[in-house]
Amino acid sequence: MGEELVPRRMFAAGEEPLGERVNSYHKIKRTESLIDALEPEELEFLRKSTFGKILAVEDNPPFSGAFGQYVVVRLLKVNKKYELWFFFAGNPVRMSLREYAIVTGLNSRKIPEPNKKKRNPLKEKLYWNELLGSLKFCSVDTAIDMLKKKVVKGTEARIKFACLAITASILFPSSHTPRFFPEHVELIRDLDEFLAFPWGRASYHTLATSLIAKDEIALSQASVAIRGYVDAIQMVFLAAIPQLKEEITQSEAIVIEDSESDGETTGEDGPSEDENVVHLEKQSQATKYCLIPGHAKSIDTECKVPVKAILDDPYELLFPPLTSSVATNSIVNR
Repeated sequence: MGEELVPRRMFAAGEEPLGERVNSYHKIKRTESLIDALEPEELEFLRKSTFGKILAVEDNPPFSGAFGQYVVVRLLKVNKKYELWFFFAGNPVRMSLREYAIVTGLNSRKIPEPNKKKRNPLKEKLYWNELLGSLKFCSVDTAIDMLKKKVVKGTEARIKFACLAITASILFPSSHTPRFFPEHVELIRDLDEFLAFPWGRASYHTLATSLIAKDEIALSQASVAIRGYVDAIQMVFLAAIPQLKEEITQSEAIVIEDSESDGETTGEDGPSEDENVVHLEKQSQATKYCLIPGHAKSIDTECKVPVKAILDDPYELLFPPLTSSVATNSIVNR
C-alpha cells in the first residue's frame, strides 16, 4: 500500500526512537501461578467463560517488551478517538475495539447503565467483608497463595477469587503489585452478573486511553509504561501477520529478548536473562511459541509478507447474540 494513502506517522520513517521496551504490568508468570493454584474443574469453568481466551497462555508467545516498543513508535495519527493504527511491513494495521475483542474473546458489548436503585446500607453490608473478611486490601499474589493453600473454601468462592485476580492483574493492571478492586468485589456478589459484564470494552478503554495519551516525548523514552492488557497489541499483530509467530521445537533453552519486561521507569533494571528463557524439558510437551524482535524487524523492513490491515474474524464472535431466553422475551414483548 502506498504511504501517500496512509495517515501521518507519529514519527517519520527512519526517525523512530530506538527505545528499549514497553513495560507491561501484566506478568505471565503470575497468570501461570493462578492457573496452577486452581482445581481442574475450576479452571475448566473459567476456560469456558469470557476469560477463557486470555487464560490460554500456551497458545501465544509471551509478550515481548522490545517488540512492543518497536510497534508503538510506529503509530499513525488518526482522528477516531479510541482507534489505534500502526504502520508495519508497508501496511497499516488497525487495533480498535473490534480487533481487541477478536484476539481476547472478551464480551465487548456496551457497558450497562449503573443501577440507580439505592441500596440500604443497613440491610446490605459490603460484599468485601463477606468475601474477604477483615482484609483491608488484597493483592493478587496474596489471593493466589490463598487459593494454592486452600485457605479459600468452596468452589464458587474460589472462582470469585480467580475472577478478581484476572481483572486486577491481566485486564486492569496499573502497578507491578496489583490488588483487588473494591468495585469489582461488589460486582462479583452475583457471579453471573460479573461474568456477563463487558470486560472487553472496559479494558480496551483503559489500554487505548493510556497509549493515546503518550505524545512524541513520552514515546521517545527508553522505556514506555502502558496501563491495561498490553499483550493484546502483540496478539493483534500475530493475528494480522502470522509469520511473526515462531514455534519452539527443540529441547533446549531459548532466550527471548525482553519477553517479560519488569521495569516501570528507565531507571529500573529489566528482567534477568533467566526470566527471559523458555525451557522445554521434554520433547513430548505441547508446542510452544515465541516472537523474536529481530525477526519481526526483518519482516517489517523487507515488506514481503501479507498483512491483514483489519482482522476478518466473524463479527458475531465479538458481540455474541442475545441468549435464547432474552431473545424469546424480546419477541413476546414486541
